[in-house]
Amino acid sequence: MLIDEKINDLQNLIKRRVTYEELAPILGVGSGNAIRNWKYRKRPLEEFEIKKIDDAFRDKILEVKNDFQQIKTNYEKGLSNFVNLPVKNNVTASMGYGVEVFDESQTGTYSFSKKLLRDIGADPKYSDVIFSSGDSMYPTIEGGDCLVVDKSKTQIYDGKIYCVRIQDKLYAKRLQFLPPNIINVISDNPKYKSFEVDLSKDLDYDFAVVGEVKWWSRVAR
Repeated sequence: MLIDEKINDLQNLIKRRVTYEELAPILGVGSGNAIRNWKYRKRPLEEFEIKKIDDAFRDKILEVKNDFQQIKTNYEKGLSNFVNLPVKNNVTASMGYGVEVFDESQTGTYSFSKKLLRDIGADPKYSDVIFSSGDSMYPTIEGGDCLVVDKSKTQIYDGKIYCVRIQDKLYAKRLQFLPPNIINVISDNPKYKSFEVDLSKDLDYDFAVVGEVKWWSRVAR
């Protein structure tokens, strides 16, 4: 191993510049012309010279390795506090007149804090990320907002927002249950009229509560 190769190795290991002047006293080389002559020599380092250099930098190398291991441990510990929810970019919950769903395949994942999901009461095993369109839930939800829908929560509690399916179209709407069989489907935007679904009758269209919208967010614009 030539001296330049050893210097490169040390620089990579300890992430800082190592000079010839720093190595010279380790190998018992004097200053001035002796350093320059030693610097430009072409013969490989002897094994005892490599050992001297390694011994001199051992503590620094161990320090850097320990720092790296700590960073790696902290990173892995941080990852354990998050969970990936499936993202379905091609699934849109309309807040207007409905959006027909053709493709419900997963297109990616978003990482969410496990604590956040616990705080909002979303079960990560049954939650998907979809997106909204339209303005019928404005100002609560705007078109383009990201929605977390928990598909395990289909029981209706008055005033909560749900993703519902009507005739293969998805909507984000506020629901109200009117016993014994009426569901009132409400838009937050007064431009859109509420309507009722009577579950006691044979509906001539498909209707289902897909899940509760537990959380939403938007990109600042």
